[in-house]
Amino acid sequence: MDALHALVLTDAQLREMLTEAAKRGATLAVDELRAQLHQAPDDATLQKLRAYLADPASLTNPQDHWAHSGIICQIAATARGKPKSTAWFMKFQRETSLNQCFSRPSPAYGRRREWTFIDIKLAWDAYYRRR
Repeated sequence: MDALHALVLTDAQLREMLTEAAKRGATLAVDELRAQLHQAPDDATLQKLRAYLADPASLTNPQDHWAHSGIICQIAATARGKPKSTAWFMKFQRETSLNQCFSRPSPAYGRRREWTFIDIKLAWDAYYRRR
């Protein structure tokens, strides 16, 4: 029979270890929440959209998530590292029929239109599959 290593702790030592672990966990949680608070809503949407395009299973309800043309243009950068242009987006929505999909006015930007993540993914896949 193999020998097992044992560690014996007093009640005070165990309590101290658990308290320290809880403090570290709380610090990590607070830091993550602070980072989320300092993130612009469009940046958060862009990150979610990129994750969804890479892995559709990353969102359980993509029909409830919307993005406008400015975000769509930032999904992938140009060769110079800049967001895609408005002209690119016009061509993209025309060639993929995204402009015929249901859209809504952006709550934050008024005249700007928004599409669901599902429609954006279908258009994105169709556009880049041909290239």
